[in-house]
Amino acid sequence: MKGFRDVIILCLIATVSGVCLSVVYNSTKDIIEEAKARELEEAVQNVAAFLIGEREEIEFEHDGKTFDFYVPADNPKTGGAAVRVTTSEGYSGDITFLMGVDSDGVVTGFQILESRETPGLGSKATEESFWGQFVGKSLETFQFAVKSDGGDVDAITASTVTSRAIAEALEKGLQAYRAYRGAL
Repeated sequence: MKGFRDVIILCLIATVSGVCLSVVYNSTKDIIEEAKARELEEAVQNVAAFLIGEREEIEFEHDGKTFDFYVPADNPKTGGAAVRVTTSEGYSGDITFLMGVDSDGVVTGFQILESRETPGLGSKATEESFWGQFVGKSLETFQFAVKSDGGDVDAITASTVTSRAIAEALEKGLQAYRAYRGAL
C-alpha cells in the first residue's frame, strides 16, 4: 500500500510541475517572440542600413535550401536585401546569420543570430576581426573558402570547421540572392 501511495504522490508532483511549467511558458512566450523580433530588426539595420522604410519578408528556395530575404517593399528586385542563412555544417550544429547584400551583390554586413559553437573558439565568428573580411566582397571579387581550401578566407585559429561553414554559407546566400534577382 505504501508503494501505491508513493506513486500517487509522485504523479501529483509531476502534474503540479507540468501545470507550473505550462503557466510560465504561456506567460513568457509573447515576450520572447517580441524580443526576437526586436533582435532581428536591429540585425537587419546592422547589416543592411540601406533598408529604410517598409520591408517585405520573402522566402526563396535555391539549390534545395530556403532563404529568407528582407527586401524594400517598394523595390524588392533591385533594392538590396538582408538575407537570413542557416548552415548545419558548424562544428556544434546549426549557425544562423544575417548578411546584408546591396543591389550589386556586395556584402554590406554580417551578424550571427544563433550559434552553439565552442565558446572561445568558434564563437569568435561573432567578432568583426573575422566577419569583417567579408564586407565589401562579392562572388566576383572573393573566393568564399578558407585559405587551406584555396580560398580567400582567413580561418579562425583552431576553428576551421566553423570558418569553412560560414564562408560556404555566405557564398550560397550570395548565389541565392543572385538567383532571386534573376527570377523576378
